[in-house]
Amino acid sequence: MEKTQKSFLKWPGGKGRIIDKLLPHFPEDCQFIEPFVGAGNVFINVSAKSYILADSNQDLINTYSWLKDDLVALYNATKELFNTENDFYDIRNQFNQPKFRWSLKLAAQFIYLNRHGFNGICRYNKNGQFNVPKGNHKNIYFPEAELVNFNGKLLFSDTTLLHCDFTKTIELAAAGSVVYCDPPYLTKHRDSFVGYTPSGFCYSDTELLAHCLHDAVSRGAIAIVSNCDNSSTRDIFHRFQIHEIDAPRSVAANGNRKPAREIIAVLTPDMI
Repeated sequence: MEKTQKSFLKWPGGKGRIIDKLLPHFPEDCQFIEPFVGAGNVFINVSAKSYILADSNQDLINTYSWLKDDLVALYNATKELFNTENDFYDIRNQFNQPKFRWSLKLAAQFIYLNRHGFNGICRYNKNGQFNVPKGNHKNIYFPEAELVNFNGKLLFSDTTLLHCDFTKTIELAAAGSVVYCDPPYLTKHRDSFVGYTPSGFCYSDTELLAHCLHDAVSRGAIAIVSNCDNSSTRDIFHRFQIHEIDAPRSVAANGNRKPAREIIAVLTPDMI
């Protein structure tokens, strides 16, 4: 297996650590659709004939768009932030000021906050303000090679970037599409991490996701989902074939870094 490529973003739950367990489920020469693209660790490691990368996080898609369209400008703006004595909370306050959300400045600030914030968490309050505290870092890594590599994949592949809800993204799937979903995970208490976007993501959202994916598979697509392994997720994805895996933890509030039990749920047209 080739060396796993890494994203320029830190991302709790990023799939770089289990990419070897995911890749066997992706057929080659497909249209790869990812409604929750996150850090894009799956995208940069999957070989497909075309890609649709989408997310409801506008700041994330803005950053990807600048990386695709003008690597030099984004690189220089981000590098300047890293090389200048900045106060993390001052940059965060600037980032949270009401303004046009599609801008080079915000893209550079997004990468800065991601690399300097606590554990690379991306979290917003209900007012849409980024509220991750400063991390306790001795050294801050500037992801130069990762930015260049990611730009190359975006630029030299047939890749479409979308800022939209997962329901609209999944509607684009048809025969020959593989829809891979890595949504915010559910806990055993029918709750989930709710801060990735101001609106959150809950049990009913996950149920809706399963319904949308079933519809896509009925149109000839393949659906693949990552989530935690508990009774709630097994109930929601009961029509899927469940593969159990152990996944390394990247963030744990109680300091527990033992591998977490997760599932890779797969639904193909011949199963419905």
